[in-house]
Amino acid sequence: MKGTSSIEGLLGDERLPPRIKIENCLSVKLGLRPCSQLTVPAELPEADSMGAAIDRRMYPLMKGLDSINDIRKRVKTIRHVKEEMRSAYEDIVTKSDRYRALMDWAKGLGLRSLHYEVRPTVREVFLYSNAHTGAALKKLMDERRRILRSMIQRPSTEIDRMHVTYPEEFNADWLTRMGELLGYPACCASAYASDRASGVSVEERAAHQIEEAERREPIDPYAYFVGYFFPCNPRCKTAQDLGHAFSQRFEGIGHGIATTYSSIVEGNLRLVRDQPEIIRRYQAKASEVPSR
Repeated sequence: MKGTSSIEGLLGDERLPPRIKIENCLSVKLGLRPCSQLTVPAELPEADSMGAAIDRRMYPLMKGLDSINDIRKRVKTIRHVKEEMRSAYEDIVTKSDRYRALMDWAKGLGLRSLHYEVRPTVREVFLYSNAHTGAALKKLMDERRRILRSMIQRPSTEIDRMHVTYPEEFNADWLTRMGELLGYPACCASAYASDRASGVSVEERAAHQIEEAERREPIDPYAYFVGYFFPCNPRCKTAQDLGHAFSQRFEGIGHGIATTYSSIVEGNLRLVRDQPEIIRRYQAKASEVPSR
């Protein structure tokens, strides 16, 4: 797959949604951003069915943990369960048609990938195009592991689950450098990092900014040029300019990509506006699920 033909093939492949094709693959292929980030399986089509399949496979093992009182045996069993989770991820996610489509197209477009294990059944997949970006990514992921190890070594009952699972999200320097690699404006990456480090809910802040801004006049959705990006404010000119630059590049390629991208950025805006409520629904649902 080379040149225009590979882009045409990607756009016509119904196994992947437009946002992944354009934001995660094409934007990097075209040099519009150094790399992209995708949470797998959560952002893939049929993620719910993949998760359910993993749950069915793991439930008997998780249920058995409740009856183990011996500490040494419990630790050994937990290690075994985690390995089984990784095996389930490999069998159910990486062998799925959706995942294979993502990786096949990334390779076909000349992109490289780095996979970071967030949990045994969750990976973050970074797509990038050159060795320099890959080296910077690897360095950041190594540092991410060190931050996590440091958190585990000094546990505290006062630290919430978010701090334990994603401690790097509260390290301003790490977040700023990660934002740079993802192609975010410096002002937006800095605002995000500052909020996280100081305990401010970025999601609540961003949603409130949209609500306030829309009371005055409509927001340019191109400020939300990629998904799960939180601009420093809805009218950030740097973010808007990036979104329009993306659109102009896509317009030059044709195939209706710019029109599709217009719908994507509008969806990105809605996603940020609704993110606090989405998080609340997720937390409510999680609290209803019995411990496994």
